[in-house]
Amino acid sequence: MSVNNNNMAIYFADPEYLEGFMNYMTDRNSGFICSGFTRGDNLTDFAEKNNISVLLTDDICFQNGARNIKSEITIVLTEKPGSVSSEKVYEINILQPVDEIVRDILKTAAKSDVSVADRPYLSSAAVYSFFSPVGRSLKTTLAVAASQILSDKEKTIYINLEPDSGFTILFGQEFSSDLSDLIFFLQGNTGNKVSLILQSSICTCQGISFIPPVMNPEDLFHITSNDILTLLDLLQRNGFKNIVIDIGYFIPGFEKILDSSTKIYMPVRKDRISSSKIAQFYSFLRTLDDLSIEDNLTQLDPPYFNDIPPIICNLRGTEIGKYITGILNER
Repeated sequence: MSVNNNNMAIYFADPEYLEGFMNYMTDRNSGFICSGFTRGDNLTDFAEKNNISVLLTDDICFQNGARNIKSEITIVLTEKPGSVSSEKVYEINILQPVDEIVRDILKTAAKSDVSVADRPYLSSAAVYSFFSPVGRSLKTTLAVAASQILSDKEKTIYINLEPDSGFTILFGQEFSSDLSDLIFFLQGNTGNKVSLILQSSICTCQGISFIPPVMNPEDLFHITSNDILTLLDLLQRNGFKNIVIDIGYFIPGFEKILDSSTKIYMPVRKDRISSSKIAQFYSFLRTLDDLSIEDNLTQLDPPYFNDIPPIICNLRGTEIGKYITGILNER
């Protein structure tokens, strides 16, 4: 029998459904070696030669033989969760978006005792921070547009560190967990399971990955710059080549995050109050020892845009998308 102990066997009778799940799990870089099956006899042969950490199937395939396959845990997608009462068998509601199902799968695996592969260090990710002491400067829109454009070439994730992101309103949904939940978990855990929790926290929209921002603004007071730097390292381990941070003042030691950035983009405005805030920010930077923030900082003075779509839209090809594309090409 194979010594690999991080196999995930995915068994669905529908080949198109199977292919979709295989693609989702591969894109998530979950740490499992995924093998797909549409026939029970092929799954049985595989189980005789390999250890299976997670068996993923649906209720029909489960009843038609998958329940007899040996695995550390079995996850069954079903329209009626609660119908199976077997040890180490977990049920997930199949009547939800695939992205939600995948997050539930990874969360279930993380809470169990299944084996997960070690993650090697990868090449350094590029970190793009969008920051401004000036309000209403299009900072978030520019950051999201940059994330979409970067994601077309490389695996990219967007992180919002603002106290009031408005994401629940913009997306029209309540997120089951947010950035503060992830940070809290990371503060008390180490090892391979943290990657599963990370992957179960990531949502997608318009081709970009993102972690839902904090829902309670006070949570940001309990997140330190070191927590964010730890998260950045974990994201790099999980294969992200670009990390876009939409950062506010609320993170204690936020300047350390800026200093760790490959590039810092600071949208500005030309009115007197905005200019005063910018001048004061530069004065603050000059009080910092051993930090070279100014060397990587680029001020952005966006032109007037006739139309600014919501961040949940596809910003590629829009005026603001073309503008930030030109900025990114200057890097």
